[in-house]
Amino acid sequence: MDQLSSIRAFVTVAKTQSFTKAADILNVSRAALSRAISDLESHTRSRLLNRTTRRVSLVESARDYFNSCSRIIDELEQAERRLTDDKISECGYVRVAVHPLAVAAGLSTMLDAFAAAAPCIKVLVTMQDGPFNLIESGCDLSIYPPDRISNSTVVNRPLFHSSFVLVASPKYLDRGSPVSTFCDLSKHRIIDGRDETARKGHGISEETIACPAFSLQGADFNVPGAIARELALSGAGIALLPEVAVRVDLAKGDLRKVELDAGASWGGIDLGVQYQQVSAMPRRTKTFIDACLSYFRSLDTEREAVVVSTSILGR
Repeated sequence: MDQLSSIRAFVTVAKTQSFTKAADILNVSRAALSRAISDLESHTRSRLLNRTTRRVSLVESARDYFNSCSRIIDELEQAERRLTDDKISECGYVRVAVHPLAVAAGLSTMLDAFAAAAPCIKVLVTMQDGPFNLIESGCDLSIYPPDRISNSTVVNRPLFHSSFVLVASPKYLDRGSPVSTFCDLSKHRIIDGRDETARKGHGISEETIACPAFSLQGADFNVPGAIARELALSGAGIALLPEVAVRVDLAKGDLRKVELDAGASWGGIDLGVQYQQVSAMPRRTKTFIDACLSYFRSLDTEREAVVVSTSILGR
């Protein structure tokens, strides 16, 4: 045993006046406990305990040393308890890195509801885009596309998948040329609201090969999703955005989907909540993760309900 373990052994034996009881408390063998006391006596060059076949007692000259050791062990245990309590405490800060898609999907609504339900938990949010290293970031968790997380050991809990869709304002569509084929897109201003990773990961479907006049690489705007949405709402053109980012606008009629006869596929993006797998995760972090799962997964439920209702009404 090291010196601290030997001191803990000495204090426990002196308090219980029994090697057997002390060994059970410390979960060590009686032989190991005896060696620890002998090592401490050698280190202090003093006899600390009187040992007989019937009892163990503290040597009177070692009482001051025992009191000091007891105080050190008690203070250490209290410090460890405070540290552990802080780690598992419900109250405190949760540091979260979020992708712009989380914001577009209604993160602020979720944070408002969370603040009302858990007022003693303070959520500190930082916005990130592109590849992200959660472990080195200092954040407790991230709400991010899992393929943008550079750590292979973190836990990812899926939140939702959103397809990219073409949308435009009714005002723009009503005044512009009709859009029903890929080639028709070449006559319109295109706003690409995908992030850089999505642009690299998904090109144009094979159907567009027959229409060389159109290419997403030649989009009039390559901008962040939030700006692409604002441009689309203002009637600036046809925007390519995650459907979840414009679901409210579509429901209100402020934007319309641009459906192509060829059944174009523009790919999609996943969002998840990521965190490190640790044995003593703070309760506040678990509480926030549960809130994320509840809120964002409900978006898929709402979308499915809209699809079902539309299908029924269309019959």
